[in-house]
Amino acid sequence: MEDGICEIVPGFYSKTIKFEDITYQLLDRDGKVDVFTRYCEFLNYFDPQIHVQISIVNRAIDKVDFKNQMFLKYREDNLNEAREEYNKMLNEKMMQGQSNMIREKYLTFTVKAVDYRNAVQILYRVENDILNNFKSFGAQAHVLNGHERLALMNYFFSGAESFIFDYNYLLAYDLSTKDFIAPDSFDFKRKNLYAMGQRYGQTVFLKDLPPDLSDKLIAELSDLPIGMNINIHIDSIEQDKAFDLVKQKISFMEQQKIDEERKAINKGYDLSMIPWELRYSLDEAEDLLDNLQNKNQRIFKFTCLVHVSADTLEDLDDYIYQIKSVARKNNCKMGDLDYLQEEAMNSSLPIGVNLIDIHRTLTTASTAIFIPFTTQELFQPGGMYYGINSISRNLIFFDRKSLKNANGFILGTPGSGKSFAAKREMLNVLLNSDDEVLVIDPEREYGAIANGLHGEVIHISAGSKNHINPFDMTVDYSDSDDPLLLKSEFVLSLCELIVGGNEGLSSIAKTIIDRVTKLTYTKYLADPKPENMPTLVTFHEILKQQPEPETQELALGLELYVTGSLSVFSKPTNINISNRFIVYDIKDLGKQLKTLGMLIVLDQIWNRITLNRSIGKRTWIYMDEIYLLFQNEYSANYLFELYKRARKWGGVPTGITQNVEDLLISDLARRMLSNSDFILMMNQAATDRAELEKLLNISSRQGNYVTNVSPGQGLLFCGSTIVPFTDNFPKNTNLYKMMTTKPDETSG
Repeated sequence: MEDGICEIVPGFYSKTIKFEDITYQLLDRDGKVDVFTRYCEFLNYFDPQIHVQISIVNRAIDKVDFKNQMFLKYREDNLNEAREEYNKMLNEKMMQGQSNMIREKYLTFTVKAVDYRNAVQILYRVENDILNNFKSFGAQAHVLNGHERLALMNYFFSGAESFIFDYNYLLAYDLSTKDFIAPDSFDFKRKNLYAMGQRYGQTVFLKDLPPDLSDKLIAELSDLPIGMNINIHIDSIEQDKAFDLVKQKISFMEQQKIDEERKAINKGYDLSMIPWELRYSLDEAEDLLDNLQNKNQRIFKFTCLVHVSADTLEDLDDYIYQIKSVARKNNCKMGDLDYLQEEAMNSSLPIGVNLIDIHRTLTTASTAIFIPFTTQELFQPGGMYYGINSISRNLIFFDRKSLKNANGFILGTPGSGKSFAAKREMLNVLLNSDDEVLVIDPEREYGAIANGLHGEVIHISAGSKNHINPFDMTVDYSDSDDPLLLKSEFVLSLCELIVGGNEGLSSIAKTIIDRVTKLTYTKYLADPKPENMPTLVTFHEILKQQPEPETQELALGLELYVTGSLSVFSKPTNINISNRFIVYDIKDLGKQLKTLGMLIVLDQIWNRITLNRSIGKRTWIYMDEIYLLFQNEYSANYLFELYKRARKWGGVPTGITQNVEDLLISDLARRMLSNSDFILMMNQAATDRAELEKLLNISSRQGNYVTNVSPGQGLLFCGSTIVPFTDNFPKNTNLYKMMTTKPDETSG
């Protein structure tokens, strides 16, 4: 049906839920135990009237589709040479087999109902409970509609991603949904495989299990670079029937034991010579009874099927061999389903039916050991490249703008690759969109990439001819009716840095500055022409006219920055900011002016953001050594407010720093970190790592990916998704030469 409900046979209906993975493999022991326990509770939710099928689908990425979706499109600008080199790099990664699979996970549940209307009510109730359970795991999930379910089954039969279908077709033609997904033919005459159209398929089942089960089997099977479906069918047995079954088995084995003891007495054997297998089975059965009675365990019928398809018989044999090898590695055995391939194929379809009457009887805990969670992936069509997943080896493609809050940080020790990672993202933005990129560069690390991509580098120093007026203000500077409210906060931050001293500004000084700020903008707000824009000189002159005695001290403190040797910010703005990639180089400002320079440039960037929003353009802001802005209360508050406003105004701010310890001292910085949906964390010092683990709620195993690791390795936080990554960008490229900051790899 269009709503996603499938009538399998009369009286049985199913729905399918697609759920995202969680980073189960990266959790420490306590974290895994917690997830495992909740998964046991999840399984116990399903009563005998609900059949459950969990499907793990490995999709082989079509290379043509990959290129169409992920390669950079050429544009009418002067950057196509860079795009060509970038696409060549992506193609090499794909050819290396590091991005050939997409892993998708589904849960299909089947119920019995008298008719469709009754099924809707039952399925809806179960659906809500399942979605809430997935939410408790931290896994995103949604219900598939009819078209999505048909597309999934179409891929099962044809291996094709594209699926053209509309439910209106059923009205125009005397056809059913099966007609649109079924291959041209089936041939089930072979013993343990079958043909469907021009492809071959085979399904094997999990035959033997070891005494000690491991949670690695499903993870290692799904890690194989094979297009396949892993299907786990689960049926709960009513508790009273489970008790009767176990007690019956115990009674039968106890009778066997008595018979063996009598035989031993009659023949003069030692009673300890009773067969070991019988004693072991009896102990197991008694433990099982105890689990049912005292440990909240239930009994499930469990069937695990692995289905593969291929274009040739040779490939099919190779895939089956790999699957059986992984099973042997985990002390399990895969069995062939001779003359049952048709039933096996239907049982591998995500429709919620098991036609294979071969199952194991397992407890809740034993069933839960086949947990479907492994590791999270980030592969968004049309997203930007961020490296390779360190666990699955799949490429990471992600659109940062898809986050609810795209604000972010890039953190790492010196030499960890944080500035390289920032430049790689800038490269993504500039080559893949029309967005603008603005960089505050305190250490002169971004000039090469700006020059290589035809950007603009603006050098600002005490003796520079480039001037930025901190009193520049657009009419859209603030959302409020009075933009002066926001500008006054900025001017207070400015004065705090210049004349605040160790004790900061007094309340009287703050009042005077606020009043003078409003007076400074009177002429401009009355007639907002460029020539009426005030400057620091204007502010200083009006300040000296105020009657309070504190005014003279403030004016004297500002004099060095107005008419003295540090007057670089006292003149009207004369820089060219029409380029979409601008780097503000403030290295030569020195320590005394660097924080002040960062704050003024940041305010200048805010003006650019407000202009870009009016034309519907995004602005990406990168602030290196951002910790400098948190060393002062007012500059920290201004930055905090900018981060809060950025999303609404189309800004994407990113703070970059190696001084994580200094950053974490600030409460505002900690709040900004914990509220940012994007964090790129590279190698960390031990003390910083411990603090970040607590702040960001990551496990010690996840922390290992930022401990003594090579440059270009770390953790990528995107919303609730945490992915360990590696970025080995090819060194024999012009793009690499633009981005590297290693002394032995740069020309000057």
